[in-house]
Amino acid sequence: MRPLRTTAPYLLERLAGGVLRTAHRGAPRLAPDNTLEAVRAATAFPVDFVEVDVHLTADGHLLLWHDDALITPGGLFPIREHSLAELRALGLPDGTLATLPEAVETVRGHCGLMIDLKAPDLHSAVERDVRAAGFDDVLVCGGFADSLAYLEAALPNVAVSLTPDGAEYRDLAGVLTRQPHLDALTVYWRVVGPRLMNAAREVGALVLAWTVDHPHIADHVLAQGVHGLTSNNHELLTSLRAERAGSGVG
Repeated sequence: MRPLRTTAPYLLERLAGGVLRTAHRGAPRLAPDNTLEAVRAATAFPVDFVEVDVHLTADGHLLLWHDDALITPGGLFPIREHSLAELRALGLPDGTLATLPEAVETVRGHCGLMIDLKAPDLHSAVERDVRAAGFDDVLVCGGFADSLAYLEAALPNVAVSLTPDGAEYRDLAGVLTRQPHLDALTVYWRVVGPRLMNAAREVGALVLAWTVDHPHIADHVLAQGVHGLTSNNHELLTSLRAERAGSGVG
C-alpha cells in the first residue's frame, strides 16, 4: 500500500472530509441532465463535484451534453457540425443548453466540477476554459489517455481519472504503472472488487465508482474501499457520512 498519488489541492481537501460525492450530470431527478438547471439544482446539496459531459461545437464551445448529437422532431443535429447559437435555436424543451464556462460559474463557491470527456480531442478547449475561469476545483475523466496526460501536465492542480475500457480492465496494474499521471480510476460499480482495489492500492490511485443510485449498492462498494460515488440520487449523496470514506489507500 502506498500514499495517495494525487497532489491536486481540491481533491485532497475534499478527501479529508470523507467519501467523495459526485452528482451525476447535475441533479437529473430535478431537471433534465446536463442542463444549466440540473447543474444549479445539484449545488443545493452537499456534494464535492457536479459531473458534466462535454462535446465541442463547430465554433469551439464546450457544450454540456452526453450524446454526440441533439435529437429533435426535425432530425439529428451533430454537435460538432453546428454552432452553439444554432443548437440553442433548436429550442429543446429540456432546459438551458450550457457551456463549460457557464457550468463553472454555476458551481463556483459550492463544489467542484467533474468533466467527462466524450471525444478524444477536447483537451485544448478544456485547458482554455479552465485557465480562463481561474478555477482549479476540477477533475477530468474519460477514456482518452492522451488527453488526460496532456491536461495533467498543462494544469497540475487539476486531477485526472481514467475510465478504463475492456482491455484496460484486464491489465489495470499495467495501465496504472504506465500512466503515473493518473490520480484516479472512474469505474462502473459492478467491476469493483479485490483485483481492481489491490491494483489501485499498489500505486496510491483513487477509485471512484459510477453510477450508484441505491443505498445497498453504495454500502457494497464502500465496504470494498472505494473513495467516491457518482449518483443520480441526491438523497443518497446527502446521506453519505465521512466515516464511510474508503480507507484502502493512503
